[in-house]
Amino acid sequence: MSKPNEIHALPRPVEALPDYAASSSRNTLASRLTEATGLSEEAARCIGNTVVDPSSVRKTIGEPKTPNFERIAVPGGTLLGIRTTVWARRVMPDPRNPRILPSRRHPFAIDPGTGGEDSKFRPVPEPRSLEGVSATTAELTVDIESRHHLNWASQQAAGYVSFNNDWSESIKHHGVMEAVWLVATTYRHEDGSDPVTVLTTAEGSSRMTAVHSILTERSSDVPYDEAGPKFRARIKRLNDAFASGPSSEDVIALRCERVPALIIVGFEPFAQSSTTFPTALRSFVALRHVDPPSPWGDGPENEALADEVLDELARRSLISATEAAYFAGSCTKSEAKAAHLSDDPAVRAAAIVGLLTNQDGRFRDAIRVAVTSQSTRKRINQRLLNDLATALVLRAVAGDPAKVDQARRYLRHAFGKSVHGGGWAPTGRSTEQLVHDAMTEVRASIAAGTVDETGPASMELAVRAAYPLIIDGRLNADRGTSGNDQPDRRTPGEVLDAMRQSPQGIYQLGQALKDHSEGVAIRAVDEDGETRPMEDGVGDMSINDIFLRGEFPPPGKSKARRPGDTPTDRYENAVGVLGDAMHAVQAAFEALGRVVGDDGRPLVETKGVDQRACGAWREILSSVEDELVLWSRTHKRANGAAAVARQDVDVADQADDDADQASDWDREDEAA
Repeated sequence: MSKPNEIHALPRPVEALPDYAASSSRNTLASRLTEATGLSEEAARCIGNTVVDPSSVRKTIGEPKTPNFERIAVPGGTLLGIRTTVWARRVMPDPRNPRILPSRRHPFAIDPGTGGEDSKFRPVPEPRSLEGVSATTAELTVDIESRHHLNWASQQAAGYVSFNNDWSESIKHHGVMEAVWLVATTYRHEDGSDPVTVLTTAEGSSRMTAVHSILTERSSDVPYDEAGPKFRARIKRLNDAFASGPSSEDVIALRCERVPALIIVGFEPFAQSSTTFPTALRSFVALRHVDPPSPWGDGPENEALADEVLDELARRSLISATEAAYFAGSCTKSEAKAAHLSDDPAVRAAAIVGLLTNQDGRFRDAIRVAVTSQSTRKRINQRLLNDLATALVLRAVAGDPAKVDQARRYLRHAFGKSVHGGGWAPTGRSTEQLVHDAMTEVRASIAAGTVDETGPASMELAVRAAYPLIIDGRLNADRGTSGNDQPDRRTPGEVLDAMRQSPQGIYQLGQALKDHSEGVAIRAVDEDGETRPMEDGVGDMSINDIFLRGEFPPPGKSKARRPGDTPTDRYENAVGVLGDAMHAVQAAFEALGRVVGDDGRPLVETKGVDQRACGAWREILSSVEDELVLWSRTHKRANGAAAVARQDVDVADQADDDADQASDWDREDEAA
């Protein structure tokens, strides 16, 4: 409930309502609109029935051959509009309010009807041009399952808006003061019911939701209610109350029965533009929300941009309509599998990242056009592409919204420069095959002494494994410094890069994919890919963010100390001690150089260091350097080409064993 000091302006005065226009006046306006704009009869009739004063609008338009419309510049062309006043009970708030896009439950994450009220139906799809009319005609169509589907979507949108962006108190005192933007939209029912056409908000859904709440009007009933005697009786009752002295409820209703509106009735694209009306309309709305009183925020903005990118890629035939639905999360896992697309969300995630980081100029141009049509961005950078990929990837996740939002903040940092640099592409390889191919690459790079330059398989493995590691909360981004001891500030992408450059890291990435797909906690593995037992020997060790950062440190840093006492544990701990000592030597050397004398010059430059000490240190460094060279060569032999050969032999032996086993089974079958 509003506090008195929250109302800063005097309540807006009210006046009697005009009568509902005669059918002849409404039909004449509809005919004029059809002649002037090419709107369908249903769309024109809908506008005529919604406008408060059809005759005034008809006069404003003028003659059909030279109509007078408001012209609104958008990327790709010009929208045509009419400024007028409409009956609030004849307008429907968008059941796809963009503010709710990040919280929608997509079929790929959870089958419709199986996860509670918020996933009872599929999300209402994106509006598109009406079939059989020009793509520049200013009307839209939306396919829904039934009237119940539309009612459910409207209730979901209204619930979110009422909680997060409620205008009710302001509108009760002042009415709607800024025009809502409307477009004729036809809702087609899959259950065989007749289609219905209604003016739907392209901008102003929150305001219209508040108005309907105040008037106790159920938004989803608007398309199905005829404005007849009941509507006229309501106007008469309010006017009678106004004449005799209205109650506070009557005053509020008098303010809310009418709202100012901008009705979009046409679109003129540029001569060389291929922009369609749905894209132009989304551009108009998106440009409004670049610097709004109540911003969409990163989540809804990225969701809308990602949908537009998929639409543009599909329009250019760079992806199929089926693939667009798959990436959008609008198909179920079973539907994806039937279309020969992976039902594994990690594989889907890698495919989405590969799509948005594709270096092909056709893809880059399509993404640029899609984004700039929805916002004033002119530069498509790595951060934006990661945000769009994250928005689509997380449509496969159903769960606590707070945890999904946390995953959104972390996942956007999982795809670094190496991912965007090209040289890899998502494939349909199984986890086992991908791990094998990545291990071959890593060991070959170790043998060649180019550990930082692994191949496409290890890159794909890291991108694919980012999904389970972050979704399961095993790898985090920087959580800030306040009350948080987090010395390792690497992004998830940098940790994944370190993992994909070592054999143990390859095994760990593969284990993450395997365990996630089996629904078990992701287990830690050792250098040979074997799961690591707990210290007490009971069960396997699970990984977390601290473990991964300690086990796969940046180059030159030592691994976290191991608590065990096996030879391998002692070896790793000794390597860590040596690494720390090397960094300590470097730090001490640099610290000595920073000691300055009275003249401001480093003392080591004027005094030097004792010759005997320098000689002894050089002998130590020389002997250490010789051993480091030998150890490096041994590492190449142990983990490079020789290991690759052993791996291939192991794979071949396994294939032979499988073949022998199959032969045994065949012989057993024949004997039976």
